[in-house]
Amino acid sequence: MECTICGNTPVRVQFDGQPLCIDCYNAMMAEEFGVDLPKLPKTFSVDDVNGVQRIFEVERRVMATAIVLTARERWEHGYEFEVDGELVADQHTLFDQLKEKTKRGLSKTYLESGEYPSGAPYISVKGNHLKGVLSYNETDSEAPLVIIDGKPYTWEEVGRLLQAFEGFQVKIEMKDLADEWDD
Repeated sequence: MECTICGNTPVRVQFDGQPLCIDCYNAMMAEEFGVDLPKLPKTFSVDDVNGVQRIFEVERRVMATAIVLTARERWEHGYEFEVDGELVADQHTLFDQLKEKTKRGLSKTYLESGEYPSGAPYISVKGNHLKGVLSYNETDSEAPLVIIDGKPYTWEEVGRLLQAFEGFQVKIEMKDLADEWDD
């Protein structure tokens, strides 16, 4: 499907019955709300805790009450981070906040891998704490994928990770992608 204004793909938004690319959508919203759209970098890279360079693509969305910046790792189902600010927010400052949030998010992992004495590999939860992002699962619309440490895990795989904690209490708390966790 092509954007009805510029003809580009991919279409990211359906607005007023029109399929639009994110740039045309943002231009319409910026005009409607009197928001400037300064030039922002389209990508940035950050090294994770293991020294692996991660490349992120930045998407800006102008909403009715906020500007949202999202950083998505270049490959499908990788790391994803988001910040938001008021329509009058300095978008360069928002971009800097997004980079800092990404650096913080990459500074810690929640899974560790190893080998049993038999040589069989395993993955386990580190420190009794697990954090991830829910994502749509194209192969099973009934159960989401959980992105942990930048990798997708099925609901069944997460269940196997948690089997080691039988008899423990569990707390599941949901936060918007733009919100910060209290660690």
